[in-house]
Amino acid sequence: MELPRQMGTTLRLACCVTAITLTAARAGEIPVDISGLANEPWTFSGAPGGASIINGFTFPTGSQNFGGIPFAIPTGPNNYWNGAEAANFGSGVVSLTIPVGVYGVTSAATLLNTFWGWPGPTAYLWVTFTGSNGATETVPLVGDVNVRDYNNDGNTNTINNTSTIQVWQNGIGQRLDRQGYILPAAFRTQTLTSVTITDTGNQGDGTNGSRAVFSGLTVSTCPSYITDTITISSGKIIYDRSSGLYFQRVSLTNAGTKAFAGPLFFILEDLPTAVAVVNKSKPTACLAPIGSPYVVALPKGSSLAPNTSVVIKLGFSDASGAAISYTPLAAGSLGGTP
Repeated sequence: MELPRQMGTTLRLACCVTAITLTAARAGEIPVDISGLANEPWTFSGAPGGASIINGFTFPTGSQNFGGIPFAIPTGPNNYWNGAEAANFGSGVVSLTIPVGVYGVTSAATLLNTFWGWPGPTAYLWVTFTGSNGATETVPLVGDVNVRDYNNDGNTNTINNTSTIQVWQNGIGQRLDRQGYILPAAFRTQTLTSVTITDTGNQGDGTNGSRAVFSGLTVSTCPSYITDTITISSGKIIYDRSSGLYFQRVSLTNAGTKAFAGPLFFILEDLPTAVAVVNKSKPTACLAPIGSPYVVALPKGSSLAPNTSVVIKLGFSDASGAAISYTPLAAGSLGGTP
């Protein structure tokens, strides 16, 4: 989840700051309530220049879990922050500053797409994290790399599927993507005071677009993080009569461009209570629903090269005969366990 960094950019901003609250969350994963900052409903239509969400009635609201990370999408009257609306559907730099106030943040995630996206290498969107004692991190969002349009049309449609992944789609052409950020170690001893989204797009002049469609922010104080550079391929669950156990082979592949440093954890989220993992495992204390079993797929001190895999063989006991199902998640370490 390593993202390109660019520091020290000076922009003249029209800034919005509103006091907000944090929603209740599981352990160290904290969805930030942005309902006081949202400026349009999903179903808004008739804006100048066509800045309306297509099939907005299908879009999610409320408490969501996207790829193991909880989010709180505003339920109304407004559901998201629209950079074009903030700029009055014209030119000019606009920004949104989201108060956070959480100590020891290790990672964060946004739900962020664009209208009329323009491809890189120039970035038109920026996300800045600000700490209470001088820590700062600014990440550019580049079209066709780590941000793209919400609508699958003729503009930006590509993401890198590592730092940014698709987490929702309605099956008729619209989607939401999640960006992941690992914050520098300095934030672990400071309060994350705010996150600012800076939108330098321009709807009207034809040279760029890339206005923001922002609907969620979650911060985490966990000493580990959900990683999207590891892809998961699960085999069939097979019953072994001789042992009375069920077995499954799971392959974890490094889809990133750099070696993945262990430990690597494999989490079984939403496993039925009647089913037990017979491998050496522990319950999660921070990520995913608390108490989900996890196994160490790659030990500390090991590494997984790009385009290589590690295979784990899971064993299950299931005296109830219930169907064995779970949501698989891969997590990396920031100095601790899930």
